[in-house]
Amino acid sequence: MKKLYIVIALLFGLNVSMAQTKSTGVVSLNSLMTLKIDLNSTTSITTLTLTGPSDKWFGIGFNATSMGNGTDCLYYSTSLVDSVITGQGAPTTDASNEWTVSSNTVSGTTRTLVLTRNFAGGAGDYTFAYNNSSLNIIWAYGSGLTMAQHAGTARGSSTLGFTLDVDDFSSLNTISIAPNPSKGLFTITKNIQTSISKVTVFDINGKVLKVIDSELSLEAIQINLSDFSKGVYFIEISNDIDKVVRKIIIE
Repeated sequence: MKKLYIVIALLFGLNVSMAQTKSTGVVSLNSLMTLKIDLNSTTSITTLTLTGPSDKWFGIGFNATSMGNGTDCLYYSTSLVDSVITGQGAPTTDASNEWTVSSNTVSGTTRTLVLTRNFAGGAGDYTFAYNNSSLNIIWAYGSGLTMAQHAGTARGSSTLGFTLDVDDFSSLNTISIAPNPSKGLFTITKNIQTSISKVTVFDINGKVLKVIDSELSLEAIQINLSDFSKGVYFIEISNDIDKVVRKIIIE
């Protein structure tokens, strides 16, 4: 399996990351609401950052362009409600709330909710797919905190686009190895936010030649392979959630 992993890394450019995050960025839905959706392929966790009026109920529905029956949705009035649209009245509350409220803050007249949920959710919930490049959502808000039918102008739909989150400076994708080629002395340079728990060196056939699991907290990590023969090797750099493979050459 390890040998196969190295071969795959070679075929795909030798910069393999097992953890990826895609994000919509902050999207303005209307003058009162914004939404940001982050998808983590390693944990299969969806994170929503939703803002809305602190003195009104507000909510969103997933994978829809109109209020069709069966649309998975959530709304906040005096608490968060995981629900499904059934007709034009108040949505029907799910048997269980699959969303976890990580943060609920009010600043001025704006409430900011940070919510997390597994991609799959529960019965009747929309299943988020990491490979999808876009998602249609519907949104609405009320005239007060009590859930009731909204005004005709207080609703709409939006299409959100997902892109790879390039602002994650803690990702192992940000590390560099230099000089490369070298005589056997390499320096792994990383951001202070990036954690590394293990560095493993393989030969071209995927055989483990060296494992380094200490003194990896520095921003510049020295790797001494000067006793290795000339040739091509691979360095696998990993932590608890991420893994990258880079090719190195000893000349």
